[in-house]
Amino acid sequence: MNPNPGGERRRRPRLFSNRVTPVVAVIVFLWLILGLLAILPLPAYLLLVLVTWAVVAGVRREPGSWLGRRGVRRALVAAIAADCVGLVATSPPGSQLGSATLPLLIFLVLLNIALGNATQRMATAPQGWIDERQEELRNHAHRLAYPVFAAVVGALLLADVASTPSREWAAHALGSGGFFVFLELLFVLPAMVLAFIEPAPPPPESEVPGQARRVNVQARFAVALVALVLALPLLGSAAVVLLPLRTSSHVSTPQPGPVLSGTPAPPSPPTPQVIPLTCHTFNADVEAGWGVYAELPVSAQACWDGHSATEEYGMNQGDCMMGGGLLVAVTTEQCTRTVSADGTLTFTWRVALSPDLIPFLSRQVTVQVVIDKNGNVERFP
Repeated sequence: MNPNPGGERRRRPRLFSNRVTPVVAVIVFLWLILGLLAILPLPAYLLLVLVTWAVVAGVRREPGSWLGRRGVRRALVAAIAADCVGLVATSPPGSQLGSATLPLLIFLVLLNIALGNATQRMATAPQGWIDERQEELRNHAHRLAYPVFAAVVGALLLADVASTPSREWAAHALGSGGFFVFLELLFVLPAMVLAFIEPAPPPPESEVPGQARRVNVQARFAVALVALVLALPLLGSAAVVLLPLRTSSHVSTPQPGPVLSGTPAPPSPPTPQVIPLTCHTFNADVEAGWGVYAELPVSAQACWDGHSATEEYGMNQGDCMMGGGLLVAVTTEQCTRTVSADGTLTFTWRVALSPDLIPFLSRQVTVQVVIDKNGNVERFP
C-alpha cells in the first residue's frame, strides 16, 4: 500500500532550521570575540562595540517590540542618567580625560542609539513624519525638558558666584566628563523625557509571523550585545580584585661587582685584602586583572659580600611610581628599603588597587624583595 497516495514527495528534514542557524551564528561570533579578548583585550572590545553599534542601529521599533515597552524605555533613561553621573564623578579636574571617561562615553553613545530607536526619534523628527498624537506628545516633552535644563544651568551659575568651594565644585562638574554631560542634556534631554512619559503602546495588530520572528531575534540579539558590552568592563573591574595575581620574575646570572678594600681580623698581621661583591639583577612583573588591569614592574640590582646586602638601583621612592594599568587607580601606600642588623636587605612596595568603574572595591598588593648577606633570596617578588 502506498503511504503517499497523492504522489507528493516528502521534504527531507533540514540539517539547520531557521531557529538553529541564528543561534549557531551567535555562538560562533561570541566564541571569536571571547578568543580575541583573551589575546588582544582592547582591540577585541572595540570591535565588539562597533558590531553592537551596527546591530542596535539596525533594530526597528515595531508595535509590541521590546523597545516599545514602557519599562524598557524608562530603564534606558535611568541607564543614561547613571552614565552621566559616572562621567561627572570619575572625571579629574580640568580638561584632562579620566581613565573611565572613554568607556562611559561609549556606553552613552550606545544608550542614545537605543533611546532613539525606542522613541522612533520623535523628539527630532521633521514636521510631516509624525501624526498629531505624536506631535502633541513631543511638544509636552519639550515643555517639561526645558525647565529641567534651565534649573541645571541655574544651579551651576549660582554655584559659580556663591562661594569659593562651590565655585571649585562647579569647575570640577564642568570638567571633561561634565562637558559631555552638558551636551547630553542640551540635545538628548527632550528624548529622555519623551521616553519616560510616553504611554504603553497598543497591542500589536495581525502581522506576518516570519517577519515578526526575525525582528524579535534581531532585537534579542541587540539586547544581548548591549548587555555584553556593558558587563565586560564591570566583570574586568571585579576581576582586578577577585582573581589571583599573575607574577613573572627573572633573576640574572651572577656578575662580578665592585671590590672593597678591607682589613681582616687577627690572628694574622693586618694586611690589605680584597673582598669581592656579587651582584644580581632582579626583574619582576606583577599583574592583576585581565583587560581591565594593573601592572607593578620591578627592576632592581642588589649586591652582597657576606657581611651585608646593599641596593645598587631600583629600590628607591621613584621606583614605586612605576605602577600603572587600564581603568585601575594604583595608589602607593608604602615604599621602604631597609638593611637589618644581620645585613638582610628588604625592599617593600605596597599599593592599593581600585577599579575606576567600581571604586568601592579595592585590594592591597605587596611586592617584596628580601636578600640576606650571603645573597640568598628569601622572597622575590
